[in-house]
Amino acid sequence: MSDTTVSVSKGVFVFKNGGTSQHKRVRKPQPDGEDSCNIFSNKLWYQSYNRNWKILEKKLKTLNSNMFSSILSSLVESIKHSHNTPVTEIPTATLLTGINMPDHSALFSTLSREIRKNVTPHVATLHAEDSQNLKYVIESTVNQFVNQTLEDDSDMEDCENEDNKKSKVRKSSCTFSLLQAWYEKLYGPPGLRIFFPVKRKMRDGHKLLVVIFPDFESFNDKIIQDFILIVSSYLNKLPFVLVFGVATSVSAVHKSLPYHVSSKISVQIFNSQPSTTYLNNVIENIFFTDDCPFHLGGKVFNLFTDIFLFYDLSVKGFIKNFKFAMLEHFSFGNSMALCTNSRNLKKALEQLTHEDLERIQELPSVKKFIINPSPEKKSKFADDDYFKNLMYEKFQEFYAYLNSFHLFLKCLYVLVSDLPKSPLGKQIRELYSTATSKNITKTSEFEECFKLISFQSKDELYEKISKVCKILEKEIENNKMNKNVTEEFSERLINYIERIENATTVISESPLKPQETEENLVIGKMDRRQLKEKLLEMSKKSKLMNEYEKIRLELIEYLKKTFEQYLQEPSSRSFHEIFFFNDMSIKKQIIGSHRAAIHAALNDPQYYLQCNCCKLQNEATILPSMPDVSILYKLHLEYGKLINLYDWLQSFLSIVDPDDNNEEVGKRVVKPELQARFTQAVADLEYLGFIKSSKRKTDFVVRLTWGG
Repeated sequence: MSDTTVSVSKGVFVFKNGGTSQHKRVRKPQPDGEDSCNIFSNKLWYQSYNRNWKILEKKLKTLNSNMFSSILSSLVESIKHSHNTPVTEIPTATLLTGINMPDHSALFSTLSREIRKNVTPHVATLHAEDSQNLKYVIESTVNQFVNQTLEDDSDMEDCENEDNKKSKVRKSSCTFSLLQAWYEKLYGPPGLRIFFPVKRKMRDGHKLLVVIFPDFESFNDKIIQDFILIVSSYLNKLPFVLVFGVATSVSAVHKSLPYHVSSKISVQIFNSQPSTTYLNNVIENIFFTDDCPFHLGGKVFNLFTDIFLFYDLSVKGFIKNFKFAMLEHFSFGNSMALCTNSRNLKKALEQLTHEDLERIQELPSVKKFIINPSPEKKSKFADDDYFKNLMYEKFQEFYAYLNSFHLFLKCLYVLVSDLPKSPLGKQIRELYSTATSKNITKTSEFEECFKLISFQSKDELYEKISKVCKILEKEIENNKMNKNVTEEFSERLINYIERIENATTVISESPLKPQETEENLVIGKMDRRQLKEKLLEMSKKSKLMNEYEKIRLELIEYLKKTFEQYLQEPSSRSFHEIFFFNDMSIKKQIIGSHRAAIHAALNDPQYYLQCNCCKLQNEATILPSMPDVSILYKLHLEYGKLINLYDWLQSFLSIVDPDDNNEEVGKRVVKPELQARFTQAVADLEYLGFIKSSKRKTDFVVRLTWGG
């Protein structure tokens, strides 16, 4: 501000002839500078967390763009060519998104960007919560079309130039007539009319007007119907395209639109991938890679997947929970900075202090590791350099273990995912959950899976082993860690594939002789279980086996031994607490006890307000200094199903205005301010869902809860 505009009194200063004040525009901080304001930015653990999360976030954005682009490519192409031929109905795309509502914002923002990039810059998005009436819907649509272009143009000009702001159209002036005039000014008169006046073919160079309804089912049916009829009347002048986001099924569109409205649109249906497929891609391509050193333990992983499957089906929510768990894990201290990639390990070790190393030695698996060695080695753990070198060696072993763990888990998934009844599950996340909770090779489900594999045909087994070999080939090309193990496993499987391919199904061995069977059977006293096992073993020996069956049996034994070696549970390894988070106390932060929190707030306001005036000596006490809604809540707990409003009011007055109790109850004059406070508190309780108005009696309310 210049000296000429400095004044003690308040005033408005007008700058004529395009003059501007001397205020300099305050620039928003750049995303790269966000950490500079963080109080933990200098902490080693936070730097490691931030570095790891940025890598994951970048991969997540890439995965999202790739997934959504493949989903939306056909939809965008359909919109692009929707007006290539004369149209009499509004081209309408219905995108079935599924009920994973929190993920819809990312999907439709990507769709909007793809349309702007490849089809037209004129895209309007309407949300149900902001569309209370038809007038607002029309104003919002036209405003986004007309003013969006101005905003896009203004981005390329100097930030001090305000000509674009002056040319903006007021939202209250936005109508379809204005939109038509704006469009004709931008692209010229409407296109050629062919055959009939209502038929219109879009001219070359004319851009489409796309209107997106991300939450179609949430809109008022009457508003949608009127909007479609109005758009239809302008279709011979403006090239409109509608996009409906439907969470349930196509029938929702037909139920919302009667025939005289649905006949105005030409609907084309598109399906998006289920959210479960999206989650599987995120888990397999991001969380199960070497770029993600942080891992969830079996209990926490089960918690997050249960929230996903039974609560919201939101991949976005799953990623947020993962990020919270990751932050909780790293905030344990600087020792968790070692949860990083192998290339950053040595640098992280050098930055650890003696206190950090002592905290690492307090971890259960490390403490167990330190107790086991000989007394000579125990004394060396006090030396920081020795312990750092030891950790470097152990961590290299752990990196190799994690790499093998993920690789052989993928191989096991290929073998067991399509088995009857899926003993180990159909998704890789189910295998991961079991493998991180216990030794998966010791479970009955693992044995059942390999029994089922032992009955598979030659073609089925050949196809599965071939898929495993492709996974191994890809791993050998992209990852140098455990290359010898991977190559050896791949060579053995290729050898088995060749043998299976050349194997015959002709029996080449005769069964055991009867004398040998009798000799093996008579071996002493046996109970029923032992006899059953012995007979089963003899039946296998006496069974006629062809060449393929022998190879299959040999292959299964080899696979079982390999999986037993490389799929040991993480808790069996030293230093696993550095990489795996399995603290179930996080459940309280992820899933809050909403009812308990509301009851605590209303029953004892001092719990949250931390004020001395509401401090209770007894839980049943009601103080006049408490908030009105708390007083009414505690009073309503004393009533039955129906609450008389007059009696409730008198009880309220006896607490907040006890000095007026000397008058007779029937003659007491209720002060207007107290009655207003009572009415407001009753409305608050009704909004919270504790009571509702009664249809039986006008002066009663119905209680909707039981107990406190």
